[in-house]
Amino acid sequence: MDADEEAELILAQTAILLDRQGDREAAQLLADVTYLDFENTGDSYHSSGGIHTYLMAAVLYVDDHQVSAFTSEIRESIAPVLIDVALRNGYTATDRMDVKPVLPTITKDWRGDLRERVQERPTNQARRERLAPNHPVEDGLALGSRQEHQVYRALKHIQATTPPDRTIAIAPLPGVRLQAGHTWTPDIVVLGNGRAVVFEVDGPHHRDRRRYADDRNRDLQWQRCGIQVVRLPVEDLRQEEHLTNRLKEELSRHLWPR
Repeated sequence: MDADEEAELILAQTAILLDRQGDREAAQLLADVTYLDFENTGDSYHSSGGIHTYLMAAVLYVDDHQVSAFTSEIRESIAPVLIDVALRNGYTATDRMDVKPVLPTITKDWRGDLRERVQERPTNQARRERLAPNHPVEDGLALGSRQEHQVYRALKHIQATTPPDRTIAIAPLPGVRLQAGHTWTPDIVVLGNGRAVVFEVDGPHHRDRRRYADDRNRDLQWQRCGIQVVRLPVEDLRQEEHLTNRLKEELSRHLWPR
């Protein structure tokens, strides 16, 4: 087994262990890692045999738009498991973990490609999704998933069928900085009547204990701004009529309260 195969084995074993421990968010993030490498940190120690050995860092290389997903909490979850797996696979000098973006692929006309990319660079809307392939796009706006696209279309239908004095504005995936110090991207923000409401589409991974606590923390940050969050389980999106009625009820409750 060569070094690349060993690194892939360690990455896979770490992801599977985290999943078995119930940390599905961390496991899913590891599944998106491009590759794992072990790099010399420059720090050295002398082993018991007197051999001069340099400490190693386990470095996860990911697409640049994914680096921010590895928050300090996520890293604290992954690092001890990854280091333990590396030690048990013979990487005895590994004592830390890092996350870095993979180097971009360069074309012969990289200067022209860069100029074009800078000219067409999106605003805060869906920054991560626009950089990744296969995300739904409608009306020039990127959506995070097929389910979020479904909610967006249902909101568009409501927007088109309501009277002008109860119209709404729909903002999918805006970049928002809250007081907690994080830049977050809510799935869809809807504005109307001088008010706003956040809609979050929750897949099964949101039921994980760690993710549930993180969601509650984000909701609290929004509530401190006077903004309510409505969470829509993906199971509730299966019937279009039911989804539309649910959205109408929530819009009425939060944007036009009695």
